[in-house]
Amino acid sequence: MSLRTVIFVDGQNFKSNLQEFSYRSDNPNVRYPEYRLDEKHFDWTRFFLGVVEKFNQATHLDHTLIRAYWYTAETITPFPQARDQWIQDIITSYSGDFPELSGDRIRDLARVWWERERESFQNTRSRIFEDIQRRTGFLEFQYTGQYVVRPFDVHRIYRGYSNQIVYQGRRVGEKGVDVGIAVDMISKLSNYDAGILISGDADYIPAVLHIKNQLKNFYQFSLAKGIPPQIRHLSPWLRGIVDSFQSFNELEFVEQYLDRSSGIPPYIMDSIDARLLELNGMAGS
Repeated sequence: MSLRTVIFVDGQNFKSNLQEFSYRSDNPNVRYPEYRLDEKHFDWTRFFLGVVEKFNQATHLDHTLIRAYWYTAETITPFPQARDQWIQDIITSYSGDFPELSGDRIRDLARVWWERERESFQNTRSRIFEDIQRRTGFLEFQYTGQYVVRPFDVHRIYRGYSNQIVYQGRRVGEKGVDVGIAVDMISKLSNYDAGILISGDADYIPAVLHIKNQLKNFYQFSLAKGIPPQIRHLSPWLRGIVDSFQSFNELEFVEQYLDRSSGIPPYIMDSIDARLLELNGMAGS
């Protein structure tokens, strides 16, 4: 009997995992020598089917993928009304290096930063996620929770080109998305026999325990950097309670699932190929 299988992807946790796969060119003539891979760079149809095959081999059971749900924030934090204390704290902290800072200038800089964050957030959804969903028949993007940014909580201020002030607020991350995932994992219980969570967050442990108590199989999957594999985005407590844990190491992941037509600059592809050659040598030693 084949087990009906559903994959649940925690988008923020997975993106953090993906961004560990960065490659650098030694070419002195390129402006951006370091390049991070992200969601647009992979063949997700083959990837998800490959994940299921990993568990087929590990458990000696037959799993049939019926749906993959990829969760990400629905909205971004609205631009807040600046409090006088926030403005004064910024001036106190940074006016020594940036004497031209004033309350109005800080408000303008914070709004420009927030608008760029909002544009990036919206573009990721409309240009990247919608394209991935069109090309991956069994995948559904689910939008829930909020991407939280704090424009007046300064992450960094520095001088850019032409001595202009570059202002960066703080990216807090997604809030409420994990709750939406846990609710779906439980509410869909009657429609699957085995679930796979692509996230290493310990917050999912209560939901996983409940699912297992309903006599369902539940697994966890991660991406690992290097050989031997190094997994940084996985709680050992979560790994300890799932029925099976599997991963792709860097060689498996990049060699088998990278979409070479996804717009990666040629000089970065050269670096990726050099890294794959190195990893093949390490795997064979």
